[in-house]
Amino acid sequence: MRERDPRADATADFLSRTDLVAPPGPDSSRADARFTQLGVPGGRTVRVLSRIDDGDAWTAQFQRIFRAGLTEPDSRYGTVPATSREAEVVSEAVRLLGAVLPRTTLSVLSHLAFVGVVEGPGAFESASDRRVPRAVFINRCALDDVPRTAEAVLHECVHQKLYDIQLVHPIYRAAYDAEKAAVIRPPWHENAEWSFDRALAAAHVYVHLAAFYTALEHRPQPLAQGVDAATGRAGSAGRARFLLAAVAGVPAESGPAGVRFVEWLTARLRQIEACPVVSAKQPQKQGVL
Repeated sequence: MRERDPRADATADFLSRTDLVAPPGPDSSRADARFTQLGVPGGRTVRVLSRIDDGDAWTAQFQRIFRAGLTEPDSRYGTVPATSREAEVVSEAVRLLGAVLPRTTLSVLSHLAFVGVVEGPGAFESASDRRVPRAVFINRCALDDVPRTAEAVLHECVHQKLYDIQLVHPIYRAAYDAEKAAVIRPPWHENAEWSFDRALAAAHVYVHLAAFYTALEHRPQPLAQGVDAATGRAGSAGRARFLLAAVAGVPAESGPAGVRFVEWLTARLRQIEACPVVSAKQPQKQGVL
């Protein structure tokens, strides 16, 4: 019998107490004022938080869960209302993703419902957490650049997809404990020690980023003029290759689905790396990795 991921109980409890995955509908003018609503592939709506009212129960709960999952006690950053231009950049980023990776974009965006903007000293580039289902948070500094925002949206939506996969498939071994799991040391982060699950999640993202930059390399887009897709592809693929080899080297940490997942990611990476490299015709800027 498949062992249930204990985190599923926490998620189910969270969903039973909030309406974050069933947001206010278009018939409520007060609800609409909280968000800028963006149409995304698949006919769905993603809501960008554009008004923060701590007196509103939904927003207050959203803020509390954000602080619990994505900040430290001494953090000096937090969520801020998105401007109309920032919401427009998110929309343009989604269009860019859909233009270069239409099927992948349709898949990963099905795991996204909310976008929050973050600002303040020490704020991350982008982040998501399983305790805030279907929500991603992007640094205000990234939201003046469409390709950078596209990478952030793809990155965090891929994480959200994996959170959902983990609820129904045994990715990790029974009784997996991140604090006792095998440690992976990525050479591009000095002194970093990643648990097995974090390394696998990062590999999952880097395979997707390698696909994004490869597609962009072969199908340049007006919204991504000047992006050094070849460098972005090489960097993402190299990191994915390292991490996949590392997690494959400790199969005891994986559940049955996890072993197949690593094999599948490795096969997809090989396909990406087999694509010919397009020679750059002009100087370009490198995407954020």
